[in-house]
Amino acid sequence: MRHLTAALAVAGVAALLAAPAAGATPRRQDPSPAAEQPATVPSVRVKPGTSKGTGELTPIAGADRLLAPLGVDAACPAKIQIGLRSDAKKPVYADLFVEIDQPLSASRSMLSSYLPPGYELGAKLLVAVPPTTPEGEYGLRLRAGERTLAVPVEVVTLDRLDNGGNLALLRPVTASSQHTNANYPPCSVADGDTSSNGWAGGNGWNDATGRTWPDTVSVALGGAKQVSRVDLYTLNTERYPAATFGLRDWDVQTGLNGQWQTVAQVRGNVAGSVRSDFAPVTADAVRIVALASNGANDYTRIIEVEVR
Repeated sequence: MRHLTAALAVAGVAALLAAPAAGATPRRQDPSPAAEQPATVPSVRVKPGTSKGTGELTPIAGADRLLAPLGVDAACPAKIQIGLRSDAKKPVYADLFVEIDQPLSASRSMLSSYLPPGYELGAKLLVAVPPTTPEGEYGLRLRAGERTLAVPVEVVTLDRLDNGGNLALLRPVTASSQHTNANYPPCSVADGDTSSNGWAGGNGWNDATGRTWPDTVSVALGGAKQVSRVDLYTLNTERYPAATFGLRDWDVQTGLNGQWQTVAQVRGNVAGSVRSDFAPVTADAVRIVALASNGANDYTRIIEVEVR
């Protein structure tokens, strides 16, 4: 029975290897929600490698430290890639155990797979921070076999966050609508990830009103700031190029105390990202007013908005 189980597990590993990597864009002719079901990208990835023959299971993480700001939309929690590597000489059943200090919580407590020698198992881990969590450093521990990898989690307020000059980073986002056919949270346009690879899987906003304009997405800056530049990233992958599916026409507006003014306009865009520079203004919010896309279904598809 164990041999049969092993055979089935190997088949499962092969299926995972044949599947698109996590965050890859599904192979469809049209990325619009009308043509697409909720993302089917596997949440767990397995990739081949060469075993060092030590017999050890090694926990791995995509970063040596995780920043988890307070006050962030629950639809866009802090995230980190985790996994383990098998350097055994033979296939093994491998388990990775996830532990995290309270009151923080993790999206999974365990990651398991049947791994051939040298193979790596990986998955995205989401870390939720309750709004009443005290600032400070918390512990995230990944345990595999005899090894434990500690990843510090730093909880800070947004005002103390090092945003690298991007005034929109992790700030509150509101949108005119949100399509619910897949994972398109408005907050993802301010999460710091400008890649289109996570489309329909939590990275990028898609409105719910195809062929109806305008659509709007607004970022609150947490107070009055000097603003002179906005960078917009629209959907742009090899299969879904911006020239066919990205945002084409939009206005950039700045707001102060609820009063909006247009400071830049973009027309006829076919690129994946556009930088709009304008004379410095004082603003407590920035809004994108989408007017047309390049797609046949005419949805608004925005990956990221940066404000400087």
